Amino acid sequence: MTTESKATVSNDNEKPLSGPEMLERATEGFNLFQDGHFSESLAIFEKLSAMDSSEAYFQTALGACHLALEDLDAAVACFNRAIELDPTDITPFVNRGEAFLRQGRTMEAARDFQHAVSLDPEDKDPLSRRARMLAAAALESSDEASEAEAPEDRS
Repeated sequence: MTTESKATVSNDNEKPLSGPEMLERATEGFNLFQDGHFSESLAIFEKLSAMDSSEAYFQTALGACHLALEDLDAAVACFNRAIELDPTDITPFVNRGEAFLRQGRTMEAARDFQHAVSLDPEDKDPLSRRARMLAAAALESSDEASEAEAPEDRS
């Protein structure tokens, strides 16, 4: 997130926030999320996103809140937007993959996890390690589902 930008849109007749003020609000939203207050965190990131719709982090945070609240379609939509804004960030790929897994879309999940891994070829980001484990689980789950759907050979 950049701290130089000024928000031009405000909610509830509030004055626009400066970059540092937006960062402070984002930190508050992150802390609420970490403490399990997902709805409160969501409200903060919704306001921040309305103020700066071009900030990928806000979209990723919105998606994480929706994911935590089990609103999977909204989560995927937010992660899609975050990826459009910053296709080099691992986080929305891993999180969208998790949403896909919960929706039973294992192949799409596996693709997202594999892409996240490709964004960190030196395996330095803990999220890419998580993506590696989730990719293996998604592929295994997909293989098991394929085997369960295959008719048995009765010859």
